[in-house]
Amino acid sequence: MGDDDAVGDDDVERRLRAVHAALVTEGAIDPLAMDDAETRLWIDCELASLVENRFFERVDPAARGAELRAVWAPRATRDGLQLGSPHAGARYVAPYWLVREGRRVGTIALSTGGLGGALLEVSSLYVLPAHRGRGVASAALRRADGAARAHGAPGLRVRTPWAWQRAVRFYLGLRMWVAGWADAIELTWRRGLPAHDIAIGDAEATFGVVVDGRKEHLLRASREGERLGWVESPRMEAHRGERSDVARLAPATFAVALAARGFPLVRSEDRWRARRDPSCAGEPEGLAHRIELFEAVDRSFGFDVRTPRIPGLLYRAYEDIA
Repeated sequence: MGDDDAVGDDDVERRLRAVHAALVTEGAIDPLAMDDAETRLWIDCELASLVENRFFERVDPAARGAELRAVWAPRATRDGLQLGSPHAGARYVAPYWLVREGRRVGTIALSTGGLGGALLEVSSLYVLPAHRGRGVASAALRRADGAARAHGAPGLRVRTPWAWQRAVRFYLGLRMWVAGWADAIELTWRRGLPAHDIAIGDAEATFGVVVDGRKEHLLRASREGERLGWVESPRMEAHRGERSDVARLAPATFAVALAARGFPLVRSEDRWRARRDPSCAGEPEGLAHRIELFEAVDRSFGFDVRTPRIPGLLYRAYEDIA
């Protein structure tokens, strides 16, 4: 089975709506009302997230909404992003407040199954500055994943831009797996995937999975100047032979973790030339190509890009990337 398993659209929507209802009943989330002022604040949280991740300026939307809209909105949405009413897409995603101990502490949006498939997709995850550092986001994700599985969904996924490094590291720290990077880094918890274990030092790194409480070694990486050393264990080769989800997602997950620590991603000139081939999907060279493109696009819009420097990448301007 793939991400969505063999279920129809109506069944997926029924399951995901049940997930929403369960989380509301638990007191983990609160539906966003149609009230104009409440909706405005929710949109201001979206804008504050953009400002924080694109310019590294923390602006409290509850206290400085007018400043966000007047000063930051024109800069933060130069890429054409439209911050319209969160109610407009209710057929595909539903907006909520994050709730902790009865208080609204941030925002979250959950897919309804209209487009996103059987996995519960989480977006617009934002914690108000006054409630940071208390595990709000991680607790919300774990509760959402638990509710999804309890109602028959295979798990959840989130997407984050590569340049949003705090988010990338946060999701990897929760042992999420990287499922792709077509438009952004997509991460997932999914039924059947074990927890992974990543250890990264200055010159070497390892990737494995935790099975029955023990780490099963799969991949080893090393810095070789501007080249990436990459060795697969016999167990990883066995996973590839089985065409398991671990075999498909382990290289991608390890590659993103390495990139976040400034490791090289290109193993050889031949592999770099094949970076656009379908066979390179999920491989380090494919990520290197996307990182160069992602960062070029962000810089073209004047966003402040603060990412690890990947040895060997040229970091060309957008118009120069073939």
